[in-house]
Amino acid sequence: MEKSKIRIEIYEGDPFGGACCGPGPLVSSVNAVERLRRMLEERNQIVKRLSEEYKDKITMNREIISQKRWDYPAYVIRLLYEGKPTPYIFIDEEPVSIGKFPTYEEFVALLRAPLQRQQGSSV
Repeated sequence: MEKSKIRIEIYEGDPFGGACCGPGPLVSSVNAVERLRRMLEERNQIVKRLSEEYKDKITMNREIISQKRWDYPAYVIRLLYEGKPTPYIFIDEEPVSIGKFPTYEEFVALLRAPLQRQQGSSV
């Protein structure tokens, strides 16, 4: 029997502020654009590294929250209704970080307990 993988879900706000044709009002200068680019690149590298290093133990889903879509899981919709700031990070449907994108090291720390439980259940 194949053991189940730990499921990491990342729900982020729109980095462009919901504008259809460009960066929108949140990105109003060259410096702001550069900060946004660095932030997006850093987050992408964290997700890529986690996906590669834990490929046999985790699955990852990363989405941008759209105001035009309401078919998110109930645990995501609850945080949206409560007005909680994005991003939302869930491990096996449990919120582990709200309003802050964890560093790689923080993700590894968040994964310790689920990995230990996973290892214990496969014995």
